[in-house]
Order: sequence, then C-alpha cells, then structure tokens
Amino acid sequence: MTPEPILTFLLICCSSFLGPRTGVYDGELNYCPPTPNCVSSQSWNWNPIHNIKPYTYENISREEAFEQLKTLLDSKENVHVMADREKFYIKTFYFTKVFRFPDKVEFLFEEHTPTVQIRSASVFGIFDIFHNRIRLEYIRNELNWK
Repeated sequence: MTPEPILTFLLICCSSFLGPRTGVYDGELNYCPPTPNCVSSQSWNWNPIHNIKPYTYENISREEAFEQLKTLLDSKENVHVMADREKFYIKTFYFTKVFRFPDKVEFLFEEHTPTVQIRSASVFGIFDIFHNRIRLEYIRNELNWK
C-alpha cells in the first residue's frame, strides 16, 4: 500500500483541526468547515448539515442571560470555559470522557436582540454522529430558552 491514501485519510480526519478558527469576526462566529461535525446558527439557512437555530431568551437582560449560561457551563464536567464579558462571548472546550477528544463550543450574545448565536465543532474526525447538535439542544433545554 502506498503512503498517499494514508496521508489523505489523515488529512481529512484532522481537517477540522486545521480548518476554521474560533472567535468573533465582523460581529459573527466563524464558519463551519465542510465536514459534517460542526453546527452553527450563523450557517446558511439552506445548509441543513451545519445550520441550527440560535438561542433566544425572554424576561431577562443580556447580562443575566450571559451569567446564567456561564454558570451552567461552569457546573459541567470535562468543560473548560473562557468568557469575555465585554464582548458577551463564551468559548468552551468540551472533552470526551474516554479519549479526551476536544470539541469547541461558542456562544455570542447579540447586542440589540435577546438572541445567542451558537457554534459547536469537533476538533478531530469527520463525523460526530450529531453530537454537537445534540449538545447545543440539550443546553437550550437546560436553560429553558427557545
């Protein structure tokens, strides 16, 4: 067996690691890589693989919603939370229990609407068996947000 197929496979498996950065660019979360192991509320509406509905909260201020989400994330196991209170941005790394694979999860609170843009992406691999989508929906339900 020649080394080319092996190298190609390794490149594809690690493509999300080499792919888009995390963070806020021009007021938006970065895009998802072409692999199906990422979801983003700021993905194109016609892209069902990556698109997920943003969080919306009611009857609380942006500051209260930010603290509510941060408190929830801080209480979870295998999660490293980094929060920027000035930008109303939270970046987390979720680590799987067995192999400690990291997933990058981001939350960006909009300034003028009660909306939180969300993004979750696996760092390694191609398929996540919808785990990133399930994680974000589980958080939505825990907070009782829409």
